Amino acid sequence: MYAEMRAAHGPVVPVELEPGVHGWLVTDYTTLISWSRDTTAFGHDARLWKDFREGRIDADASVLPMMAPRTNALFTDGTEHQRYRRAITDSLGAVGSERLTKVTRSYANGLIDEFCERGRADVLNEYARMLPLLVINELFGFDRDQSMRFAAAMRNLWLGIDAEKSNAEAERALSEVVTAKHREPGDDVTTRLIQHRAALSDEEVIMQLLLLVAAANEPTANLVSAGVRAVLADPNTTGGGAPSPTVLADTVDRVLWQDPPITNYPVIYPRTDVPIGGGRTIQAGSPILLGFAAANRFFLEENAEQMAESSNRAHVAWGAGAHRCPAREEATTITIIALRTLLDRLPGLHLAVPPQDLRWHLSALSWIPVELPVGFPPQPPAAPRPPVEGTPWTASDSPPETSARRQTTSGTSPLSSLSNFLVRLARGS
Repeated sequence: MYAEMRAAHGPVVPVELEPGVHGWLVTDYTTLISWSRDTTAFGHDARLWKDFREGRIDADASVLPMMAPRTNALFTDGTEHQRYRRAITDSLGAVGSERLTKVTRSYANGLIDEFCERGRADVLNEYARMLPLLVINELFGFDRDQSMRFAAAMRNLWLGIDAEKSNAEAERALSEVVTAKHREPGDDVTTRLIQHRAALSDEEVIMQLLLLVAAANEPTANLVSAGVRAVLADPNTTGGGAPSPTVLADTVDRVLWQDPPITNYPVIYPRTDVPIGGGRTIQAGSPILLGFAAANRFFLEENAEQMAESSNRAHVAWGAGAHRCPAREEATTITIIALRTLLDRLPGLHLAVPPQDLRWHLSALSWIPVELPVGFPPQPPAAPRPPVEGTPWTASDSPPETSARRQTTSGTSPLSSLSNFLVRLARGS
């Protein structure tokens, strides 16, 4: 489809994100990097979005929560962006790789214990989605209720479902987290954001959390899911246990080239009109989606011979320029541990359906399977482990979930799986 679009329109394609919301899509690797780095001609600040600024975007547009102005590091430029970015990198950096590894491995084993005796599982909804949620939310100091509500809301936002309601629910859960951390500070990222020398307001802390936790949960889940599919499709990486960390790291790099977790996001805006050839011009304030998937794919095709000779990590899956993802190392660590633990614990793991029979969620920003069914010889649970160090998960003082429940698309609800796992974790079993 991208090839057809490029043949008709060139590397920068006019697109309609949804009815009435128009913009452009960059599918060229060099152009995407150049424009991302050119902070003079282009900005991430959504206040530059002309149609939004002039009231031509419906309030219920499903892409609005992912594109409207916010006071966080993704949607700002210049000194404002630097202030937010510094608070984020300092707060994340204090976690440390040792703690991240320990927490990830412990939760990965706990999740696998939930289905290992069954001989089958939906590793997207029962594992890939649950693991980053558990890890990131412990490191950020969420309780169980806040975590579950936020995760459900953000999944809907990525898929464009009930966008306005989902956005409100996500912000409400984060507001409760910040209020709780003012009352009882902890050794967590949220507390460090509140106490950072950048002196963020509560609203600014909430907006950084919205960016960080949203980017960590669903995209990392997509990366784990894509990594599972890549490993199971490669006869060189299946068989007796998990491949080495080096092989898994190469697999993750290949996935980031060929199947990045975010396809067409974030958005930049030209500050002045930009001629793009053929008599066409991108008007100032028009949204330009960064087409990571297309840019990577065409670069691979155009440089196939060189890419075959050596590994190359110059993909744009994490973005480019000043707004490149600040948590890429953490996401990669979680993904590699998730894959290694799964393959070590479940020898003989295989897809339960042919790859062509997988069903997909498609949106303007991403594409992910509805579920990822696998089979394996049943295995016993791992030996009991000591509880993970860090902020304990406690019952929330917040009101019950306010978002209407949606019918799950798979046989097992991921939030139900999470709830069951947390109950067992609290009991020490």
